[in-house]
Amino acid sequence: MSWSVFKKAFSGRRSKMEDLEFEQQVNQLNQAQALCKRVYKDMRKCCDAETAQVKAQQKMLVGLRSCPLTRSEPLKHTVEVFSAVMAELQSSCKLFKSEIDASFTDPMRRFYNVYRHLDFHCKQRETKLQEYEKQQSRLDKLERKMNQQGQGASQTKLDLAQRAVTSARLDYERVHERLMQELPQLYQSRVGYFDACLKGTIRHEFREEVQSSEDCEAFTEKQLEDIRTLSIVGSSTLPA
Repeated sequence: MSWSVFKKAFSGRRSKMEDLEFEQQVNQLNQAQALCKRVYKDMRKCCDAETAQVKAQQKMLVGLRSCPLTRSEPLKHTVEVFSAVMAELQSSCKLFKSEIDASFTDPMRRFYNVYRHLDFHCKQRETKLQEYEKQQSRLDKLERKMNQQGQGASQTKLDLAQRAVTSARLDYERVHERLMQELPQLYQSRVGYFDACLKGTIRHEFREEVQSSEDCEAFTEKQLEDIRTLSIVGSSTLPA
């Protein structure tokens, strides 16, 4: 997936408290997004490593099958057992990857889409703020001009400018207030969201390890049973 930078969008008027608070919220989410990206990539690398290991073992199996020595017993049986184990391992790897996608990578991808949604609204806030400042600047110039030249016909222009400033201010405040509610909520929710994803991954890992251990024990016991059936081992009486 493509990861874009969550850009800051706040006014250059650092003296305003609302700009400083907004900058703080966005900086927090910048850090959270960077961590989200890193964790997502690390999990993808983990799954890719599992897949690469299975592919390497499959390649080794192909080499063993092509060897003339494995076409007759006892190596033939050993290669057949190894082939069955590799088939089961490949199936287990696919199942593990699908479970990790469902419990971790897909939820993290959906969580990132929330960042993209907020990124759009942060840019919208900046646009609204610039419009508000532009209208306020026009009003200030018009008021200075009226103070110098007198009111007269400019009173109509002043009224229009004041309404434009009010409209621009309300638009900006609406977007700003909504963001100041949503940004802290998203930041606070990150721990619970990641905790659920991580616990799901740990459960899948634990179940996979338990299943692998049980399969290994069963396979080892079967091999030991085959060895016990041999006459040289089965007889406890040494020849005289």
